[in-house]
Amino acid sequence: MPRTEADVPKRGAGTLAVIGDLKQMSPRWLVGTSMYGYGVSLTVGIGVPIPILDEEILRHTAVTDAEIFGAVIDYSDAYPNLKPDIIAEISYAELKSGAVKLQGKKVPTGSLSSYSRAVEIAETLKGWIKSGEFLLTEAVAPLPGVDSGVSFKPLPERPLEI
Repeated sequence: MPRTEADVPKRGAGTLAVIGDLKQMSPRWLVGTSMYGYGVSLTVGIGVPIPILDEEILRHTAVTDAEIFGAVIDYSDAYPNLKPDIIAEISYAELKSGAVKLQGKKVPTGSLSSYSRAVEIAETLKGWIKSGEFLLTEAVAPLPGVDSGVSFKPLPERPLEI
């Protein structure tokens, strides 16, 4: 069955919470990061196995970068009312090209993730599953869907106290 536009989410679909033992984690997948104008953060490589149990799951997972779109948001006018403007929707394929055109201007793009490391993580996870080192279990809890009634409040920015 051909994929429809409704098969690929257009906005953030949720957050994945994970727990792990730092003493057992490889520094290959857990790296301190510093971003100019943002500060320090932690870059974490995570592999998530998706069991392909039927054709519908396969159709939902076999999307190309040209089919995945993200919103380009102007945060400059967002505060204090926390309502940022979406100025464009751009495919991941366009973002990976190195530059996009926004409001008539060419804007350079870059990735915060590494495709080659993602492939390494996927291959490592695949090996663990094949060897029996990683076993799938029943879900602990479902992620809330759009119609679940779960709502999230924005986190307001606090003034810097010196």
